[in-house]
This record gives sequence, C-alpha cells and structure tokens, in this order.
Amino acid sequence: MERKTNLSLNNFLANIKTAQTADTSERKISLRQIMLLFFFTSVSGVLRILSPESGKILSKSSWLSPIVALLPILLLIFVLDTITRNHRETSLAKIIETVFGKVIGKIFLFLFFIHVLFFTAFFLRNFGEKFISSIFPNVSPSFFVIILLLFSLFAVRRNIESFARFSEFSFVIISAILVTAFFVALFYINPKNLYPVDYYDAPSVLESSLPLISLWSLLTFSLFLGDNMRLTGIKVSGSYKRTATKFMLIIALFNFLSLISIIGIFNAETASNISMPYFMLFKSIRAAGIIQSFETFFIMLWAFTDFIMITYYMFIISKIFNTLFVIDTDKTKFYMFPLAFIVLIISYIIGENNFEAEYFYNNILSYSSIILGYIFPFVLLAAGKIRRVL
Repeated sequence: MERKTNLSLNNFLANIKTAQTADTSERKISLRQIMLLFFFTSVSGVLRILSPESGKILSKSSWLSPIVALLPILLLIFVLDTITRNHRETSLAKIIETVFGKVIGKIFLFLFFIHVLFFTAFFLRNFGEKFISSIFPNVSPSFFVIILLLFSLFAVRRNIESFARFSEFSFVIISAILVTAFFVALFYINPKNLYPVDYYDAPSVLESSLPLISLWSLLTFSLFLGDNMRLTGIKVSGSYKRTATKFMLIIALFNFLSLISIIGIFNAETASNISMPYFMLFKSIRAAGIIQSFETFFIMLWAFTDFIMITYYMFIISKIFNTLFVIDTDKTKFYMFPLAFIVLIISYIIGENNFEAEYFYNNILSYSSIILGYIFPFVLLAAGKIRRVL
C-alpha cells in the first residue's frame, strides 16, 4: 500500500514537472498581442516611409491613401482567415509545407527567409542613419545599429510571452504620444494644403497607397508565429478575421492622422523634399506654456517602435529558420547570434549610403513584400483548396 502511494506521488510530481517544462519551452501569446506587434511594424514604417525617394508620389490628396490601401488588406485578412481556419495554432511555415510538400515548400520558405533578412536589415540600417541625421551627427551609425540589434537579440533569446507583454505596455504610451501630437498639430494645419480634392486626384491617391499596401501586406508574416498563438478556450471561428480587421482599422486611422498632419502643415511639395517629415513635424510643433518641444517624445517613440519591430521580425526569422532547416525549437537560441550577425552584414551591403538603401527598399523590397505578403496567400489558398488540405 505504501509502495503504491509512493509510485502515485512520484507520477504526480513527474507530470507536474513535465507540464512546467512544456509551458516554459512553448510560450503562447494571444492573437491580440500578435496584432499589437504588427501595429508597431506599421507605425515604425510610417515614421520613415515618407522619404525623398518615396515622397515623390505625395500629392495634396495623399492623405486619403490609407482609406484606399485598407480595402485590399481587408480582402487579404479574409484569405488569411480561410487559410488558418483548419490549422489553428499552426505556423504558416508548416501550412506552406503541408500544401506544397517538403521540396517546393522549402523553396518558398527560403524566399520568405531571404526577404525577412533583407527587410529587417533595411530598417536596422535606417534606424542608425536617421538617428545620426537627426540628433547625433558626430556618432557613427554602427553604434546605434549594434546597440539596437543586441537589445533585440537579448529579447529573442528569452521568450515571446514577455516580449508581447512589453508591447502591450508600449502600445499605450505610443498611442498617447501619436494622438497628442495630432491634436496639437491641428492648430498648425493649413486646410488649403488638404483640399479641394476631386476625381482627377484618383491616380495620385492610388499611387500613394502602394507603399502602405506593401507595408501592410506584411500582416501575412505574422502567421509564422501561429504556433505561438493561443486560441484554446475561446470561440475560434472568425476570431482571426475580427481581431485583424479591428487592428487594421486602428492602424489605418493612425496613418490617416499622420498624413493629414504632415501634408496639412508642410504641404505635399515641401514634405516630399524633407528627409524625415514626421520628425520635422515634431520638431516644429510648440505648445506654449505646456510642452516646449515634441522632439523628446518622438525620439522615445522612435526607439520603442524600432526595437519592437526589429525584435518582432527576429522572432519570425527564427520560426522560418526552424522549419526550413529542421532545427529543434530549444536549439534556436544557439543560432540567433549568427543570424543577427548576418542581418548586421546585410544592413551594410544594401547600399553605401542611406539614399541607396532607400532606393533598394522602394524599388525591390516593397514589391517583394507585395508578392510574398499579398499575392502569395491567394496562391497558397488556391493550391490548398485544389489539394483539399485547407
């Protein structure tokens, strides 16, 4: 009797230990937290998507572009929801291999892997270049690039659950800064810079929406974190579609307010010739007797969003790397430092200066984002339906 009791107690303790180990190795975050991480991707992108290269397409009516760009993205959300409907809590990498098989699936995963490496490297490089051009002109951009990459690497080597909680806290701060900046900017906006708008402006609005469609197409990449997504215990039918749509409306609203502020204050022609119009907007705003300068808030916003964005894509890189090279999840930490070093090297080979790097983004990376982030899900869904695996 005593022996049976000891065996039962040992089994009970072993089960607890196994459950704790599984919980530690396989962290789960909510769909809402994943969309929050994507929110920072969009915010970080819009803070610098208006550059002398991409700003050439700005016009008086470009503030309407977020509304136009939102329409195809809503269709993309429907497609992504259909793809994941029977594969909840499954990484997009596994879904791709299920639909196309091991060989063709790994070819597609390799393309995604290369794209995310270069995309992360560009924004890492852009962070360093813009930092020295705004407040620290005498400091090497490599200093800021390496510091940001080390912080991101430290976050990735821990767990995604803690990082997602940090993003929730940051969301409140950054949203408050953006909303405050817009309401203060209202006193400086010249309505003549925003209207009249008529049907002759339709081509320019469509052209201005392309950079946003390219950036928002990266919503597809969030599904690579699908195996970290916690959907158990809730009504999962349509949950992705509802949550993603809600956050895309919030993202479109922030982009809408940002473009109104920039074009309304500087006008489209001036904004298209400013390297960092959003930074100049913060720098020029003065709230007499309350806040003397918004520059400090912009720098804090910039650092927070870039850190979260780079770390978010480092997590995605690790997920694709695991499936592509059949690496055990527990061993991923050992490979993150070499992968981070590769990202660092790429950040310096995409261009000798910031203008070449922006040219590379606007003429190569932006289109590959649309191909992989927007067009590919339709191909994946069609192939999955034909093979009856989706």
